[in-house]
Amino acid sequence: MKNNALPVIPSGMAQAGQEILHRIVAPVEGVRIALLCTPDGFEITTVRFHSDLPTERLSAMAGSLMAMARAVANEIGHQDCRRLTFETESGTVVFQAVPGEFPAILCLVVDQNALLGRALWAAAEVATGFLHR
Repeated sequence: MKNNALPVIPSGMAQAGQEILHRIVAPVEGVRIALLCTPDGFEITTVRFHSDLPTERLSAMAGSLMAMARAVANEIGHQDCRRLTFETESGTVVFQAVPGEFPAILCLVVDQNALLGRALWAAAEVATGFLHR
């Protein structure tokens, strides 16, 4: 029998996610969506910046994409995968592993005008911030 229950997200995690996304990601120009989700694809919290893109499918794909990136890393003899980044004509998408007692994945959707280095720095800061909270 398959268990279709939603994951139990720790109390306060969504609120803490909102706070850290607003504090660290909001100042980064060009970010359209900042999303925290569980590794199995359930949305924890989302902050939208000038975007009405749906995030449900993005959450659902995040875990699968990170799992594939980890498999590639293992295949080439690297230890795990912290981040997956891909570029499109419209911008860049960053998936960042967020380790901790309750691991998560951060997804940033940034437009073509964003400074990618700044977005990558913000992603790492969010991951570090959650690890040490």
